[in-house]
Amino acid sequence: MDYSQITDPNKVKDDVHITDPHQVEVVFVNDVSGIGFLNGVINITLTQARWTPTMAAQQNISADLVIAARLRMDLMCAQVLRDSLTTIIENETKKPSQVN
Repeated sequence: MDYSQITDPNKVKDDVHITDPHQVEVVFVNDVSGIGFLNGVINITLTQARWTPTMAAQQNISADLVIAARLRMDLMCAQVLRDSLTTIIENETKKPSQVN
C-alpha cells in the first residue's frame, strides 16, 4: 500500500475510511516546548498555558505551562504536516490584494 494515500490529504482516495472509535479529545496548545529526533522518530511536546490564581499573588494570575500532548511521528508524516501547515499559514497571512 502507498501510505501517502493516508498521510497526504491531497492523495486521499475514496476507499480510505478514517474512524474515531476512542473519541480522541481535541486539545488546544499554546507552545511547542520540545522537539527532537531519535531512531527515525520525530518527538514533539506541546504545552498549554493554564491561568491559575496563586495564594502568594491573590490579585495576580500567573501562567502555568503544562504538557498538553506528546506527538510521535515518522519523517514522512512530519513532512506532510509541515507542508499542510505551510499552506494554511501562507493562505491565512497573505495581505489582501489592493483593488485599483
